[in-house]
Amino acid sequence: MRVLVVEDNRDLQANIARFLGADFQLDFATTGPQGLTLALSHEYDVIVLDLMLPGMSGIELCQRFRQLAARLVPILMLTARDTLEDKEEGFRAGADDYLVKPFSLRELRLRLEALARRPVPPSGRRLTVGSLTLEPDTGQARRGERGVRLNRTEALLLKLLMESAPEPVSTATLAHQLWGDDAPESSALRTHVYALRGALAELGLDDCITTHRNKGYSLEARED
Repeated sequence: MRVLVVEDNRDLQANIARFLGADFQLDFATTGPQGLTLALSHEYDVIVLDLMLPGMSGIELCQRFRQLAARLVPILMLTARDTLEDKEEGFRAGADDYLVKPFSLRELRLRLEALARRPVPPSGRRLTVGSLTLEPDTGQARRGERGVRLNRTEALLLKLLMESAPEPVSTATLAHQLWGDDAPESSALRTHVYALRGALAELGLDDCITTHRNKGYSLEARED
């Protein structure tokens, strides 16, 4: 597995290198601009991204990478912030997972392996429900002239809802399709649904995802 670690703390870099170096191919960057350059010029299985970086924040780097990259590479964001609002900001910027500092290097390894195993939205046909379209291979969602780039988890989540619309998809089915047997804590799905709702709101599709208690979620078609 090839992993890019964008982290300006040299001691943490060294600890990660010692713990993972024997089994992972690791590249390191210490600034935001350097990390963005590496992320766009090489193919990585996972990107580990610190939130506070010199030259460019992790949020900005994540956003710019999602805008410019041709591949939906999973991003694990590292931060000392642990509120729901902080996590929402990271997910909306394009992160797929969150790890709060200080953290166990063993947990970092487990999360990297789980991210690399997550299903990738398959390439192929454009999906359309009402006025909403999704390009599964790029994560680009559009409605008319407006578009938004989704992260890999959001793109797969939206794909599953669009394929089933207007029928609901159970939370168990969504969790299995998103994470297989590596499903995280129960709040993770709700957090990603919340982030996806925020992305669709940018397209003027407020409240198009409905929560069905004890059943799951459904997507409502909206016409222009």
